[in-house]
Amino acid sequence: MWATGQQLRKRLGLPPKDFHITLTRTDNHEIDKSIHSLLHGQFPQSPSSDFLDHLAYTLHIAADHQTERQYCIQLIQTIPDSHRGFLRLGDASLSLGLHKLAMLSYNSAYHLATGQNVKDYCTKKLIQCSHYTEWGTLFMELEREQIPDKIADLLLKPWSGELHELLSEANITPALSVASRQPMFVSSGQRLPRFFRWLIPFYFAIMSTPRTEQDITLLSAVGIKHILTLTEEEPLHQSWFSGKAISNTFLPVPNYRPPSIEQMDIIIRLFNDPEKLPLLVHCGGGKGRAGTVAACYLAAYGFSKPRPNQDHPEMTANGAIATLRSLRPGSIETSEQEAFVSKWCSTIWKRRAVLPDLPSEPPPSPLEVEGVLDCDADLFVLVGLPGAGKSWFTQALMKRDPKDWTRISQDDSGSRASCETVIGRKPSTRCMLLDRCNPSAAERRAWLSLASNWIKAPVCVWFDYDRELCVSRAQRRTGHPTLPPGGRFERPSLREGFKAVVIIRSFSACRELVARLSPSIGIFKFPRTPHLINLGAATSDDLVTNTSAIPGHVVISEKVDGANMGFSLSGDRERIVVQNRSHYVNSSTHEQFRKLGHWVDLHREALIRVLGRDEHFPERYVLYGEWMYATHSISYTNLPDRFLAFDLYDRYLELFIDRQSLEVLLGPTSIQVVPLIYEGKMPSEEDLKRLVQGQSRFWDGRVEGVYVKVEKDGRVVSRGKVVRGDFISGNKHWTKGELRMNRLSVDARNRDH
Repeated sequence: MWATGQQLRKRLGLPPKDFHITLTRTDNHEIDKSIHSLLHGQFPQSPSSDFLDHLAYTLHIAADHQTERQYCIQLIQTIPDSHRGFLRLGDASLSLGLHKLAMLSYNSAYHLATGQNVKDYCTKKLIQCSHYTEWGTLFMELEREQIPDKIADLLLKPWSGELHELLSEANITPALSVASRQPMFVSSGQRLPRFFRWLIPFYFAIMSTPRTEQDITLLSAVGIKHILTLTEEEPLHQSWFSGKAISNTFLPVPNYRPPSIEQMDIIIRLFNDPEKLPLLVHCGGGKGRAGTVAACYLAAYGFSKPRPNQDHPEMTANGAIATLRSLRPGSIETSEQEAFVSKWCSTIWKRRAVLPDLPSEPPPSPLEVEGVLDCDADLFVLVGLPGAGKSWFTQALMKRDPKDWTRISQDDSGSRASCETVIGRKPSTRCMLLDRCNPSAAERRAWLSLASNWIKAPVCVWFDYDRELCVSRAQRRTGHPTLPPGGRFERPSLREGFKAVVIIRSFSACRELVARLSPSIGIFKFPRTPHLINLGAATSDDLVTNTSAIPGHVVISEKVDGANMGFSLSGDRERIVVQNRSHYVNSSTHEQFRKLGHWVDLHREALIRVLGRDEHFPERYVLYGEWMYATHSISYTNLPDRFLAFDLYDRYLELFIDRQSLEVLLGPTSIQVVPLIYEGKMPSEEDLKRLVQGQSRFWDGRVEGVYVKVEKDGRVVSRGKVVRGDFISGNKHWTKGELRMNRLSVDARNRDH
């Protein structure tokens, strides 16, 4: 066994040789002199990693790949943190035609390698493997059997975002052709919906319709962040996406038909939104409508990501269709769908761009009011083209104060007659909103007449925007792919019977009116948490309760000793607002908040991602947790960060989300969550007492206590705490002495700089 000698022979063009020393006078060339010739007991019992590495190489050049594979597995078990064994196993498996095992081995080698040459080699081999197997930890029939049980946990680890990005950027032309009935499985053995394929690895996937919530969970585990549903006849249940790191857009297209050009523009824009990637497109069978979208994407960009300056189709329509069908047999089912791909290519040529230029939004401008707009306004008639912003305005109002507003729209009720019936009755809410696009002056008077038995101060809200801008906005919304022509517009006036006419010509003016008509958004103080058991730490004014009889899933976390803190967005989305119980705070409020501004700057992107998810209600969510900078009663020495989150409040739904939903939201971010101690059924009182004597995760001592939440249907239904009896006793309040600081872990200190 002499790897250097074999390499020298290879450079000289000589075949591999079993190196040996002949001890007899004659050398019998018919005798086996390979590793197989060793007698029982002659092979080292505990071979070194170098020995196994050289042996694997020797067996590889001798084309003894089955034996090589066995020793590669042993090498991986010997040095699991080195790329060498995985690289050898990848080469052996590729030679044996075990392409899934080879792909997973090269992935592991890529992540463990430090040299760029090794990484480049692994990338090249990964692409080679993809000609025979699906990307990642997805398995076709019988492929799971390739994975050795001894190292399965190492091979089946999730692939890194770095490699996902590299492969999605590599402009890889696929070669694997998979029939629609070929099943695809995740590593646990669960089956994905029919005809799943990556068209661009870890960026763009296609599939048939998901049938259950479990399908959505599996797709999220695969890495899909957004699902585009094209099935007009079968929208997906929105409850399936609750509490998951995956979302859904419904863009209905009739069966066997193509999308419209406007819908295709919407779809391409989804591919430009990083929050929605990787993206999965599906229709009923994953062939017709989804295939049309896939062919249009290929025509525009080929197998690369969108390029902002693309001024011509990357493929012809026929070329895109033929390429797609070679990968996904049966794709694009009708001549109308084929013709649409040609129409899409022609549109790109005419535009000299894949997407049309967007008209500029008007600059900020103040709200204009004719007449008197005061607190007795009770009917608001919204006037403006589709795309002018009426729907956004309505939802923004109703999310801030749902109990005060009733909305009337023919889009919701289905007929004008039903709208007339509703407006003729005094609403149970304080105000009513009527959305009627651009009615004439006579029509507006007629609507006021129908409501004359109860209105006192009707207001017309006129969204005065250029038609071109409204068309562009409407065509970018999934609910308004086209905009019908309208008649001549008549400007609203006070003479029609309105007490005020409010004119909106910019988004800032729209937000100003929303703020004027809505109650102010103040601090939502985190509710007091009652003691479940009083072990001596409860004071005379503390609440004590019993939640053991409340049904639901119980989640128990470590109660950490810090300052209660909440983060939310400002109404203009420009600032992160920070509260400490009933007060707003910043870095200069108190010495313990000195690092607050620095922490917010480090985590600003993550906070905006978590808090800014509602486009109509920026202040909707409040993220609560403990600010751990200062030592209160416990001197922590190993904190993962200065802030530990434990709850997220939804102002609109008036609820705290459950632990699983919180972990899903914070998982992709750098924000830490308080450690989970237990989940399941409610523990007994004795078990709770034992939990508060447990070891803290963050210092060499016991926990302050435990925090107990009862959860049901994705929300917290009850909460309580158990604090060890000796926690406060004997200690003066932390604010009375010199300020001491808790200590971060080594990793946290590195991130903090």
